[in-house]
Amino acid sequence: MDITSSIGQYLANAAIEDFPPDAVEAAMGAIIDCLACMLAGSREELADILHRYVAAESSAPVATVVGRGFRTSAANAALVNGAMAHALDYDDITQVTKTHPTAVLLPAAFAAAEASGASGRDMLLGYMAGFQVACAVGESLGEAYYDDLGWHPTGPLGAIGAAAAATKLMGLAPGQAAMAISMGASQASGLRQNFGTMTKPFHAGDAARAGVVSALLVRDGFTASPDALEGRFGFIRAFSGGRDFDAGQVMRNLENKCYLVESGIEVKKYPCCGSAHLALDATFDLLSQGSIDPDAVERIEVMVDFDPPRSLIHSRPLSSLEGKFSMQYCLAAALLDRRVGLDSFDDNQVLRPAAQSLIPRIDMRRFPGNEGKPSWTEGCNEVGVYLKDGTVLRQQARRASSGALRGVTMDDIRAKFRDCASLRLSEPTAADVLTRLDSLERPEPIADLASLLRC
Repeated sequence: MDITSSIGQYLANAAIEDFPPDAVEAAMGAIIDCLACMLAGSREELADILHRYVAAESSAPVATVVGRGFRTSAANAALVNGAMAHALDYDDITQVTKTHPTAVLLPAAFAAAEASGASGRDMLLGYMAGFQVACAVGESLGEAYYDDLGWHPTGPLGAIGAAAAATKLMGLAPGQAAMAISMGASQASGLRQNFGTMTKPFHAGDAARAGVVSALLVRDGFTASPDALEGRFGFIRAFSGGRDFDAGQVMRNLENKCYLVESGIEVKKYPCCGSAHLALDATFDLLSQGSIDPDAVERIEVMVDFDPPRSLIHSRPLSSLEGKFSMQYCLAAALLDRRVGLDSFDDNQVLRPAAQSLIPRIDMRRFPGNEGKPSWTEGCNEVGVYLKDGTVLRQQARRASSGALRGVTMDDIRAKFRDCASLRLSEPTAADVLTRLDSLERPEPIADLASLLRC
């Protein structure tokens, strides 16, 4: 099976016309959403630290760091923009790979496009091609990769998708593209144990950086194996834990599926781990039916569609970052504030006595009988609120499982962009950026858009 080489040929031939209109719209929506997350994330402490890191390096200023007012090398811009995009855990997810795809793919495509003088249309195509490749490889992996081995799926698959995106933007020949994918595969990393720290968003940035570095080095003559995905000691077998993988799926799926439609883009409503979102939806459904006094709550039981602990590893959070990966805090904030927004994840909010009092009364477990099964099997969460007077309030929420854009409209995405952009951009500038993003399919240079986003 010449999978890696065949992916190189796929990238050389890929065109926007290969994708249906709803896939193109979903990609454009994902790009708008991700830029919103970058702008909001550019205010985070991790952005300050990464800014100092890249500023201390000597590099040609060819690519924009969003919201930070400067340009740096393409690789460093991808690193910082990817980390900022994922800093608030407000960025999109996709079902097949259980990853945050755009936080990796867009920073790589954006940096490569700006550095090479490409257009917004070129960037859009690079993003979509990278999405296809990452999903096709991801669907061939064993389930242990996602649930048991400790990998943060966004990191390893992101490095491959980012290499594909950067390769497309730089116009590498098929053989070079295959080597860039192979080199990206060798840089694949990211451990779930680091959830709730700055290192989780670093995974996205590092994967974006890896993709750009791979394409740049191979373009200049660097070599890599032509079969680093499917080989006996390659990515697919290694990241599957040596079992339950099917490398033969990759090209069958890449040639016959449009993952932007079949896996979809799920744009987040809450700036926290996506594994808490269905339970939050169910909680807000309950709150819409009548107020719930947190002091009257005896306990809350949350039934989920994954084996805890998985992503939500902080049952007793003591910081804002830990709170993003705590079902207990997310539901406590929802009950106390009747909303979960950007200002919910502050150390003082997590540590306030009312939240710390409610957190131990919230228990999370999987639906009985499904322990050990793959995640997202049911696509459903159920919240049961047990009040001290004996009343039980119960509500389910189900995951949208079809369509390219899932759970949101383009208008919802634009509203989220305006909200996040207001933290960095003036209202006229934000409106100008949105107008340009809505016209991304046109073959206009990305440089003008990049200059607006530098702030």
